[in-house]
Amino acid sequence: ILNQIETFERKNFPKNEAMAIKKEVSKRTNTLLIAYYEQDILKEQNTQKLKSTIILVGYIIYSNISSTQMPVTRILKLCVHHSFRGIGLGEKLLRSVLERMDVPKRSNADLHVDVERTVAINLYKKVGFNIIKRIVDYYEVGR
Repeated sequence: ILNQIETFERKNFPKNEAMAIKKEVSKRTNTLLIAYYEQDILKEQNTQKLKSTIILVGYIIYSNISSTQMPVTRILKLCVHHSFRGIGLGEKLLRSVLERMDVPKRSNADLHVDVERTVAINLYKKVGFNIIKRIVDYYEVGR
């Protein structure tokens, strides 16, 4: 699965935004949730033997940041396979994290998003995020 996620990461994000997935998910404060389906394929030609394969369709990585005040749930990465976009999968992954972390009752949530990713911004607004500030040159010079 981690290899599939790394492939997703390279295909969907510019080099300067791609995460070192294995490193990120190994951090004790980070959590990975995946969306997938299982597909049965023939194990060998000319036989009835089936092999079940997990097909990754999306993932979200988030972190718990403890502080002296209310803890923060930071969304580090959200990605949905292009064939599964527009059907609510990203929203479901995001809402799942917010529910698990009991946002806003016991935790606040935040994230960073490139201003050019308008679809992502609209999703985040839909689930209740607000734009607090723009950090100039966060992703690269001029963005």
